Amino acid sequence: MDLLEVKSRIAEALVESIFRRARWDLVPFRANGAPLRFGREDFSPDFTVSQTGPDGEERKLLVEVKYRPYVEQFMSVENQRGDRSILGLARRSWPSLYFILVTERPEPGRSCFQAIGLDTVRWGEPFHTVDLVEVKEFGLFPHNIEDHEELVRRVFALLTA
Repeated sequence: MDLLEVKSRIAEALVESIFRRARWDLVPFRANGAPLRFGREDFSPDFTVSQTGPDGEERKLLVEVKYRPYVEQFMSVENQRGDRSILGLARRSWPSLYFILVTERPEPGRSCFQAIGLDTVRWGEPFHTVDLVEVKEFGLFPHNIEDHEELVRRVFALLTA
């Protein structure tokens, strides 16, 4: 197992922790068909998060977590690919999928946890991330994200030391 794969698994565990702490229920995603693969990476959803709202209605959202050392670089490449991008291909299979990108090196003023709601991007427009705390559908508290950002920085620094 290489360092990138280790960081990817840790990123997924931290995102799961964020949702569990916010009282979301998580269920691993089981695809009926073949997973969406690009190279050796799987871009199929990792899990479904669900929560019963105050109105008694259950909300379910699909989530895919990816570690990326440089989110802006990844987004630039994906936007250059246009309709052939991983994000575009994923949207064809799961239009309401949320990609959560985890990095220990966010751009200044940005979070270690950034998200893209595929259903929020119009066809032909570039993909942009927002900080995870800004995704209103999740209702996550800033202190929850901040606690996990500290973990990202500490754990990933130990791995690369």
